Amino acid sequence: MCILAVPLAASANERLRKGPWLMDLRTDGVVVMAERATPGAVVVRAVPQGPGGDQTDGVVTTRSGVDAQLQELAVTGLRPGTRYRYEVSAPDLDVVEGTFATAPAEPVPFRFVIYGDTRSHARAHGTTVEAIVHEGAAFAVHTGDLLEDGRDDEDWQGFFDIEAPLLRSCPFVPVIGNHEIARPLSNGIENFRRYVHVAPGGPSNELDWVFRYGGVRFVLANAYDDWSGPARDWLDRELGRARSEAPNEWLFVVMHWGPRSSGPHGDNVLLQRAAVDGILRRHHVDLVISGHDHAYERGDDEGLRFLVSGGAGAPLYERDEVRPMTRFFASEHHYVRVEVEREQVRFTALRPDGSTLETATLRHDGWTDAPRSAPVDAPPAPPPAIHDTHARDGDWSWVWKAIPAAVAVGLGAWGLRRKLR
Repeated sequence: MCILAVPLAASANERLRKGPWLMDLRTDGVVVMAERATPGAVVVRAVPQGPGGDQTDGVVTTRSGVDAQLQELAVTGLRPGTRYRYEVSAPDLDVVEGTFATAPAEPVPFRFVIYGDTRSHARAHGTTVEAIVHEGAAFAVHTGDLLEDGRDDEDWQGFFDIEAPLLRSCPFVPVIGNHEIARPLSNGIENFRRYVHVAPGGPSNELDWVFRYGGVRFVLANAYDDWSGPARDWLDRELGRARSEAPNEWLFVVMHWGPRSSGPHGDNVLLQRAAVDGILRRHHVDLVISGHDHAYERGDDEGLRFLVSGGAGAPLYERDEVRPMTRFFASEHHYVRVEVEREQVRFTALRPDGSTLETATLRHDGWTDAPRSAPVDAPPAPPPAIHDTHARDGDWSWVWKAIPAAVAVGLGAWGLRRKLR
């Protein structure tokens, strides 16, 4: 009985239900989030790393102040540009470890990744995450549509189960998509806010915010804001502040539905009606990063440079329109590796198997490749990806196209039965 008691006692500890995951990365701290299966406290211990491993000087321990299932701990007092190993623990919890590096105090070369639209297909989502884990990225920008239905707790659990190996060691930088919103005023938005912690300051709490890392400033916005009001003013103000404070800093805007796309969703009409295109051009935004259309696209519309990355798990979309502004288009599952330097940024679109879709270099005056009159499609990669050109969010036109075909089939079957009688 004594011998059996040892493994039984060891297995009595609870495992985290979700996480940990990392958010709101700064030069002096990070937010560590985790969800327990039952209410309780947690402790986060961050240990600086050196050439020989753990360093004894500079260890920071943060304890939660309340017993709760969802824990959100701000770990502060850290050193800029330093790698840390951290532990999430409690007397009744299995210890979980991860790593992260604080943001540098000065601009330095670094790498991050872009991916998005991870919803729908767990296998494609999982293989993409597995590939990104090996990138060693400083952080991961997600272009929205994390999951199928933001109102569904099981969908959120599935997302965190798949993302666990990535998010425990790669700070998460997401924007909200229409599938998180699900519908206006639904609890999908509140679920997103529950699992996301970002720097305050935007017109919509947790949905509009600014993130800085090295020599890059990201302005992240809810694409479904009312762009005729405070959201438009906030975007104009933040882009103006960015150019005033750091004229030579890289300036990226991230939103789920961007201003340009050749996929079935097309251009964001909400932005066009509010003349947001003009704001982006006037402040010389270097790049607008988006998803929503489930494909990869890169282009330039008279100085409005854009990159669409929506192929990390959702059913793929074909190109709807050939446009001169498009430099490259591919309907494939992918993510994007981004390597930032002072004078240029290199983008590499990669399939989950590691093969390359394309590479491109951006300077402050634009893409370095020559414009193409016709977009280029990358060759298909085995295994064949799942395509669904009709499963468009909010687009039910395919139903009306299917009705005549269904009627014809029904009439044909009726006629055949009469003939056989």
